[in-house]
Amino acid sequence: MLLDEDPATLIHHTIGNFNIHPDKTAIGRINDALFTVQQARDMRIREAESALRKLSRNLATISGQHNENIAANNSADHASHIVELDTRKFRIAKAASDLEIESERLEQELEGLKGRLHELDIQGVEGSENAKARREQDDPTVQVSFGSSSSFDLLTWFKLD
Repeated sequence: MLLDEDPATLIHHTIGNFNIHPDKTAIGRINDALFTVQQARDMRIREAESALRKLSRNLATISGQHNENIAANNSADHASHIVELDTRKFRIAKAASDLEIESERLEQELEGLKGRLHELDIQGVEGSENAKARREQDDPTVQVSFGSSSSFDLLTWFKLD
């Protein structure tokens, strides 16, 4: 058992078998990482302070310009300018509405024309069957044969009564 051996030997073997070197390297890496994080944090703080100073200067400049503009503007001129802008806005809105209505009308016309084109494509070059039959009834075609193997169609363009 454990108590059969000398306690000093037992402690010496325990210390000898206890390897703390990987723990020391891990702690070293952690310290390095903490140092790097602290440097990055300090750099970000400096950048933020610099940006804040720049924004503060811009605010002071713009605030001064704003105060000058407020002092220089006349409220009557401002009101007439607003009325003029509102009039323009409503004219533009009316024109946009008219254009939208015209666009919808043209879209409907386009759909109708697409349908008509589709019908014509279905009918083909010769037209519908009814129109083809009417043309064949009205078409005065004369077939002339020469010999037993050759023939050609002779179309006459006048109407025979």
